[in-house]
Amino acid sequence: MDLYLLHQHYGDTAGAWKALEEAVRAGKIRSIGVSNNTVKFLDKLLPKMEILPVVNQMECNPYFQQKELREYLAKYNIRMEAWYPLGHANRQLLTDKVLVGLAEKYGKSVAQIILRWHYQEGIIALPKATSIEHIRDNISIFDFALTDEDMTAIRALDKGKGTHAPDNMANAVTLGMYKIH
Repeated sequence: MDLYLLHQHYGDTAGAWKALEEAVRAGKIRSIGVSNNTVKFLDKLLPKMEILPVVNQMECNPYFQQKELREYLAKYNIRMEAWYPLGHANRQLLTDKVLVGLAEKYGKSVAQIILRWHYQEGIIALPKATSIEHIRDNISIFDFALTDEDMTAIRALDKGKGTHAPDNMANAVTLGMYKIH
């Protein structure tokens, strides 16, 4: 297996991580990472790790850029992997006048502008694709580059808030898809 993610920080996260490290040493898993881990949780978990995560999969898009977390991850050479890289089809994001203007400037879709922004920021983006056409569109971002001015304009869109709050999930106990408080 190429990459295995420890999805949430529920239960014995340190013990689960140790089991993943053993699987890496046994050659069963090539790389391990985490998902939905904020600086608060990584500060607790990283000192207990022998093998650091290669990625932290978090919500990230032009409206929720996670700048502080990305800077923190960079110190440990951990890559940000974006879920909801297109804002979970957020109509406000997909019709944002800055992004629409850049799409028109480059003859691209707003989604392609956003994916190119992720690429140039060094963020791994895994957008949902429901058709071959979407897959083709999603990978057609390598025939242009956003300028420094374009990148600055997109960085200014950050609202600092996403749809998911991992710090508020730590005390929840789950049973399947049902949360028990």
